[in-house]
Amino acid sequence: MRLEQQRGFTLVELLISLTIGLVVLGAASSVYVTTVINSGASISASRLNQEMTTLMSVMVQDVRRAGYWRDAASDPTQNPFNTVDVTALSVRPSVADPNGISTSGECILYAYDSNNNGTLDDGNIFGFRLNNGVVQIRLRSSATNARHDYCNNTGDVWEDVTDGNLIRITNLTFDTDDATAPSTCLNIREPDGLDNGGDSGVDDDREYDCYDSVPTAASGDITVETRQIAIAVTGELVNDSDVRMSVSQTVRVRNDLVRKR
Repeated sequence: MRLEQQRGFTLVELLISLTIGLVVLGAASSVYVTTVINSGASISASRLNQEMTTLMSVMVQDVRRAGYWRDAASDPTQNPFNTVDVTALSVRPSVADPNGISTSGECILYAYDSNNNGTLDDGNIFGFRLNNGVVQIRLRSSATNARHDYCNNTGDVWEDVTDGNLIRITNLTFDTDDATAPSTCLNIREPDGLDNGGDSGVDDDREYDCYDSVPTAASGDITVETRQIAIAVTGELVNDSDVRMSVSQTVRVRNDLVRKR
């Protein structure tokens, strides 16, 4: 009786037990691996989201200041931070094509009175550009330079905003003519009671719109441009290009471009 009670598992029972154990262990391992992979992907996506959101916030907040001048109330047409073809906000296609004027591109340039002293100096000239997968901000330029609306002026100081070792920016677009939020231009000469448009409408909408080719603003006219910039950016993780995202936002420049034609 004692020998019978102390007998162990048979070989068949042992094999069945081992098989059941391996199945349970395999299922547990599968769940663990899946959890680790999903957690890693979630962390990567969260990191990219944080980087992209921060980048967009930095660009929006700075572009919004374009054209600010402490003394604008005196005569906005003399604003040194809003001079057409010099310091006024402009968009260029790319760093490779820095001089081409465009309504859409990956380089935006502008200036504002950052130190609130009313005078244009080296530290008042800014911009953003895409350069080899990295977004850069222009921190300064020579105030004596005849033009500041080039993306690669000699002597300009550009600094990385994004970490090229972490994320790669594959697309950056600044659009001044976005259909959902277009910029506008108003000729303050109107209404003048004249049919300047030549389309049998006295002081119609086209005559107010100084972006309209007919009628064009005459010499001496003062125009006011409200500028809205649609910004779109796409990025991916350097070590995992499958983790990517796009963000977009429209920013209204607070300081209108007032100029005498």
